Formats: sequence, C-alpha cells, structure tokens
Amino acid sequence: MIDVIIPAHKKDIDTLDLCIESIRTNVKGVRRIIVVSKERLSQNAEFFPESEFPFSLDDVGNIVGFHRKTCKYYGGTLQMTAPLVIPNLERDVLTCDSDTIFLKPVEFVDENDNGLYNVSYDIASDVTSHPYIEHCEKLIPGLTKETEYSGICHHTLIQTDVLQEIFDRVQEIHGEPFWKANLMVTLAPYKSLTHPLQTRDGSPFHAECPLLITTYEFYFNYVMKYHSDRCKIRKLKQILAYKGRMGVEGESLHSVGSRTNLDGNVDIIPTAEEQTFNFASFKDACLHISGRCAQLGWDMVTFQNHTRIGAKEDRRILEEEICGRHNNTKD
Repeated sequence: MIDVIIPAHKKDIDTLDLCIESIRTNVKGVRRIIVVSKERLSQNAEFFPESEFPFSLDDVGNIVGFHRKTCKYYGGTLQMTAPLVIPNLERDVLTCDSDTIFLKPVEFVDENDNGLYNVSYDIASDVTSHPYIEHCEKLIPGLTKETEYSGICHHTLIQTDVLQEIFDRVQEIHGEPFWKANLMVTLAPYKSLTHPLQTRDGSPFHAECPLLITTYEFYFNYVMKYHSDRCKIRKLKQILAYKGRMGVEGESLHSVGSRTNLDGNVDIIPTAEEQTFNFASFKDACLHISGRCAQLGWDMVTFQNHTRIGAKEDRRILEEEICGRHNNTKD
C-alpha cells in the first residue's frame, strides 16, 4: 500500500479534486490521500494543516526573502518534509502536484518492492550546469545528475526510510535540520546563475533567479546513486505543461506545443478541435481535455496555473499572497 500527499494552495482549486479523483481511480494500492494546505481545500481527501510543520512561511522568508517566489520555496519545503511530518504513513509515499491528473492505471512499487520512477528531459541530457544540479551538490557533496534523465515529473515516490537517511545525512553535514539547510545552501553563489539580474554581490537574488531548490530532482538523483538496488526507471507518457487552447475566458494563449517529458513540445489536440472549445471554467476545461488526452494515449497531464492564466497574472497572485501572509513584504 502507498499513501499520497498533495501540497496545495487556493490557486489550485480548479484541478485539486480532479487530481484526487484521478489518483483514487488510477493509482494502484492507495491507502490514504492527504492534502497539505493552509486551510481545507477539498472534502474529498484528508486535510493536514501547514501549521503542524516545524517551520512557517515567515521562517522561510527570513532566509530567502519576502517576494513573489517565497511561497514557492515554502511549498517546496513542505513537499520534501511532509512524509516525515505527517504521522502514521506507509513507507511508500507518493507526493504529487495538485495540478497533475493521472489518466491511466499506474503503479509505483513493483512486485519485487522496487520503487518505480518516471523521468523527463526537463533538464536536458547534455546539461551539466543547472541550479537544481548545484543544489544537489550543495546539500550532499558528490551528489549530481546521476542519469541522462531528470526526475522532474510533477510527482515522485518517496520512501520514508530513505528520506530519513537523507535528513540525517544533511544535518550531519550542515549542522542544521533538513528544512533549514535546504534553504541556507541557496544563499551561497551558484555558478549556473549567469544573468546579472539573478545575483547581488555574487549571491543569488531569490526574487529574480530561477527556483533554487527541488524535491523531485534531488530525491531522484539520491536514490539513483545510493539506492539503485531498490529503484527502477519506468517511463510514462506525460504532458508536463498543457499549452493548447482551453476555451476559457481569460486564458493565456501559447504559440508552442505542450511540454512533454520525453518528446519535447507537442501539439496534443488538433487546432480545429481546440477552436470549438467553450467552457465556463478551467475545471470544466481540464476535465474535458484530460479525457481527450487519455484517448490520445497519454498517461498523465499537468495543467499549470501560470500556464493557464499567464505569467503576469500568476505573479500578481503570488505577490498578493505574500502581502497577505506577511506584513514586511519586500520587492
């Protein structure tokens, strides 16, 4: 059996219940589904409040600053620590983004008790300098990109005994609990940050540089390096960011195909069919389009909020959020 953790935010309300239902329908051996959020966002899963974690949004902001990306650092830290904070979980825990929908039956532990991991080229196979790779090396010296693939697929299987091993190892190296060390290492210079706006006095300027922490890439490379005897790569056919026309007023339109895990950018649904779409809400659109994606042979699809509404509106929402939750917001 496996338990499932879905970190969520109120902006994810259009996809959250679709995500939950798809897990209940398609993921094999699920025992519990738990949504981690500030307040209850769904009646269709257990709720575990952010207030039960050993750190707060302010704790995170006090390290990386208070700006539009603070909530992303906070969310990533919640995601990585949740399997060891929530009590009475199975050893095998699937953590999943709230905008990701499983379209076909899938398992995450095989008959030999191996963890099964989907992969992508989200970090291209020939890339050796990347903030996520540097983050791995900063947390655990010697840990780097271990395969040609990236582990960034908007979900991953975390085994709690391995995660505890990681936490113990990081605390021994850095002298701080994992959640804090995970953020503190991002204060040191990153060689992969080459744009002048991304740094100040040689150190990362968190408000303007790419996100510098990663659950998926870090955990994937760790198990591939240190526990290759209990994990296997199992490729799924996944849409990492659906970018087709959705037929909803106010949507952001894109000139490139949807981003997939292994096939680059692809036009998923024929343009002529997309032009007929006319939905009252993003939830209705996601429900219909995910069904069509399943018919077209895809295993999973992710409807990212910033892709649906556009980067400008997403930035406004994040800035509004940090202003509402912290009184000392800085640009």
